[in-house]
Amino acid sequence: MNAYLLLFHNTPGVLQTRKALQAANVEFRVQDIPRALRGGCGLCIRLHCLPEDALRWVIPGATQAIYRCAGEEYVLVKEC
Repeated sequence: MNAYLLLFHNTPGVLQTRKALQAANVEFRVQDIPRALRGGCGLCIRLHCLPEDALRWVIPGATQAIYRCAGEEYVLVKEC
């Protein structure tokens, strides 16, 4: 499993995704976006999962992008 960051256009998107992850009993962490990345609201969600599972949490209109964490680097998986 890899670590992924989900970036959002706004804070309600973070809250909506957080609620969905909690309902599915998925472990995650809400955190500030790393300096190397940019995001609309400044918050992101970090979770460990399989690549196809990361895409499952995309909410159209709310999710901005998904990045895979590769050490100190971030690899764009999907621009939403």
